[in-house]
Amino acid sequence: MNTFKELDINAWHIFEQNHPQGSMTQSADHFKLLSERGRNVRLLGLVDEMGMIQAGALVTWSHVHGGNMFVIEHGPLLDYQQPSLLQAFITGLKEYAKQHQGLFIRFSPNLVYRQFDNTGSPLSEATTDLLTEIEGIGAKHLPFKNGMVTAGALRWQYVKDLQGLDLVTLPMTYAKDIKYYLKKTSQFGVKVRQLTRAELPAFKKLTADTAARIGFPDKDLAFYEKVYDTYGDKARFMVAEVDFADYISEEKTVITQLTAKIDRLTARLLEKETKKNRRQFNEFSDQRHQHEKRIAKVEALMAVASTNGPQIVAGALFIVQPQEMIYLFSGTYEQYKEFYGPYALQDDVIRQAVVAGIPKYNFLGIAGDFTGNDGVFKFKADFNGVAEQMLGEFDVPVQPVKFMIYRILKKMLGR
Repeated sequence: MNTFKELDINAWHIFEQNHPQGSMTQSADHFKLLSERGRNVRLLGLVDEMGMIQAGALVTWSHVHGGNMFVIEHGPLLDYQQPSLLQAFITGLKEYAKQHQGLFIRFSPNLVYRQFDNTGSPLSEATTDLLTEIEGIGAKHLPFKNGMVTAGALRWQYVKDLQGLDLVTLPMTYAKDIKYYLKKTSQFGVKVRQLTRAELPAFKKLTADTAARIGFPDKDLAFYEKVYDTYGDKARFMVAEVDFADYISEEKTVITQLTAKIDRLTARLLEKETKKNRRQFNEFSDQRHQHEKRIAKVEALMAVASTNGPQIVAGALFIVQPQEMIYLFSGTYEQYKEFYGPYALQDDVIRQAVVAGIPKYNFLGIAGDFTGNDGVFKFKADFNGVAEQMLGEFDVPVQPVKFMIYRILKKMLGR
């Protein structure tokens, strides 16, 4: 006989970390983060006679017209092949919600509805039977939607399976463009490193710049600091940097080498004009000109740079889970986009995941648009993974009559 109750955080941590559906949004660390930021949040679930967790979830609630909306993102965690287990969990949660002015429950299982390749062709059958089973307990499935979301449950995500890969075979799985960009980052001397807590204002400055440019909401510095403190080494604030002085020095070395080649060819051409020597002379001269242009451009960047040392060109926050490495928030300075910093970041952290034996790399959200108009999808797809349409969201009324009125009002107001 299972009992519905509030769960011990340490017991939940062990359960979630070892559960195949475990995720950042259901972790004990995320519970601590939300608690410390003043959210209404509880760890609730079913335990058996031995006190072992059989099902559970990190549950939040907030006020809506008519009561409170209880939300489970990427949960609950349980065996969905046992409808009775889900039924018992939802029944227990409904009773709990009634005690806290609950109007309805919205949950989104961390389960995939269907997988697609990079062209939008299905790679798996749709899990319609599972969707039907969940609706069988009285949950109403919300209509599938496309489009990127910046908060709440993901509609689509992009993931790369890392199982069976090592540091030698990993780069072979990337698209041709990625290999080219990574070759360039190496030539440019792009370095990737992890920030300390004291350096988080630099990360915030980067994300604020990016958010203002593309029109996305940004987190405040206190949030990033709280993530750093709560998650510890599981939160990796990574940046890609370029030392402009070193870059110019390397470019000047290349120019010196090209000049020596050009001088030798000039002497040969004075002795005798040949097509081969003329072609090489023109090629090397053009290459030297391109390197001189690069130096001029970087010198202009140096003149307005915020530091005399290595300059951050891109950055991202990654979260480590046993089930997956997660790419969460990121930013790139537009004036430094030609250094391809985001590609160096992704490759570095994917390599970290491979070395750690993490089975999956999760790029998180995409729009579900395979027409070629989604630049975010193009960036992620070049790392060669799969697009996953998630099972979606389900609503369960706690107060059926009031919930029906709530839905009617929302429809009338167009929300």
